[in-house]
Amino acid sequence: MLPSYLRPTRETVLGVARAAEQLGFDSVWTNSHTVVPASFKPRYPYSESGVPSWNAGTAWADAMTTLGFVAAATERVRLGIAVVPLIITDPITLAKQAATVDVLSDGRFELGVGAGWLLEEGRALGHPTDHRQARLEETIEVLRLAWSRPTFSYEGRFVKIPEVGVHPQPPQGERLPVWVGGQGDAAVRIAAEHDAGLFIWLQPPDRVAEYGRKLRALRPGARLAACVWTSQDERLWDGQVRAMEKAGVDLMVIGRRYDDRQISEIERFAKEFL
Repeated sequence: MLPSYLRPTRETVLGVARAAEQLGFDSVWTNSHTVVPASFKPRYPYSESGVPSWNAGTAWADAMTTLGFVAAATERVRLGIAVVPLIITDPITLAKQAATVDVLSDGRFELGVGAGWLLEEGRALGHPTDHRQARLEETIEVLRLAWSRPTFSYEGRFVKIPEVGVHPQPPQGERLPVWVGGQGDAAVRIAAEHDAGLFIWLQPPDRVAEYGRKLRALRPGARLAACVWTSQDERLWDGQVRAMEKAGVDLMVIGRRYDDRQISEIERFAKEFL
């Protein structure tokens, strides 16, 4: 994970991105919020309290801008977002941004999308927050049309687009990897039915394995990713990595800290596992 929130600076982002490339990591990732409401109903899916560790004063660098910046500073490492909540954007804007980052990175971009849980964020931006799973499915269909056809139109239940062209198109075309982020059967079904990977955030290996079994029962060979926060005790790293490997994870994204020791942490991790 890039330090694109809490302490995003030119130095920190470039330092981690370049270190990851030199050390042999597969990819670098960021995540995305546009605004954080000063108050909102607790429903954060990754803590028992339903309240995240961040708030309206937390610095969130724009995800697409960050990856466009990183694209210019790297040559090999892939660039991903996990994930863009669709309540902060619209399908055409997202298609344009994704294609642009893919162009600037010469085909290294991967896009994670989710229905979005922070409803107050979508409302603050004036975006619809109803029928989020259905809108997610329609958005994935629009993205692939925009990335592969000279012009297209779309007539969905919620998304309606007249004949348009969205250019430049990404070098990867409609093969640009899409990941669906979510914690539930709906996310599993959407990923399976729309030929997308499933991205699981901060869940123990047994839960990740359960999601993977459900996903691959619907679509054998489907891609499974998990993001984990590595332990402060590096002696426990091996257990985390092996457990995720056993759970059937194809891609494990690691986060640990966003301070001046982040680079030394990933250097030690790379020495141990890469």
